[in-house]
Amino acid sequence: MIDFSLRRSLTSRPGPLRWLLLSALLAAGLSGCVYLRLLELKGQFAEFDRHFRVENGEHFIVHFLHPVLYRDDFTELSKLDPTRVETTPTGKRTVQVYRKLDAKDQPQPGSDIVFVLDFDRDDRLTTWDFAPLFMALAPAPFLEASLRSLGKGKVDEGKHQLQVSPGDLPKVTARPPKRDDIVKRLGPPHEQAANAERTLAVYRYQMQTPRVDEGYEDRRASSIKLEYDPKTDELVKLRGKFCGLKISINFRQLGNSTQVPLETVR
Repeated sequence: MIDFSLRRSLTSRPGPLRWLLLSALLAAGLSGCVYLRLLELKGQFAEFDRHFRVENGEHFIVHFLHPVLYRDDFTELSKLDPTRVETTPTGKRTVQVYRKLDAKDQPQPGSDIVFVLDFDRDDRLTTWDFAPLFMALAPAPFLEASLRSLGKGKVDEGKHQLQVSPGDLPKVTARPPKRDDIVKRLGPPHEQAANAERTLAVYRYQMQTPRVDEGYEDRRASSIKLEYDPKTDELVKLRGKFCGLKISINFRQLGNSTQVPLETVR
């Protein structure tokens, strides 16, 4: 899930895990035609079962029953081509591969985080597939709850935030992932540190792309910063960067009134 409005950095409070998808979608271009399409998409989320279907298995797949977003909305604003584009019986498929780097910044094939997006013959987004390695960080119950709540928040365009009243937040009973489970899935982090208050881990990735717009080479670099509770080893905070998107998630804010950070890198 990517923030494709990429001109300047914004400061805001970290939001909870349930709003990860909101950060990825509503932040994707807060002006022009892309923004209007995102507002239309937000309206669809208010009637979730009418406009969307979710497959919740090994992969988390979102089906857009009445597509709004276009393939160019992603490539033009991110300044990065996807890793590859495939032709399907119903249109096009773009694959975004983020390859993990080891402690010496060497690529580690086999530990990729992958997003697969399918588009119809009119180049409109029809499915978004989140691979299992991504789900190790953001489990499916939180993602589905996020989707079902997208239509209830109020967007503050000036602050690039979305506010949600406590009564509108979905109730998620699942626990955040633990450090051992994440390490089993993602492998050892690029770097880590610990003290009495928190355990920190940083994972670094590189987008696999055949083309980057001149002056935007740094967009290939991606990172995930994790903060765990040293007593329970549960994930407390997640800060991620993919293709220019900054995601800030505070697990301890679950169930509170939330401002979603739509932070951008320009």
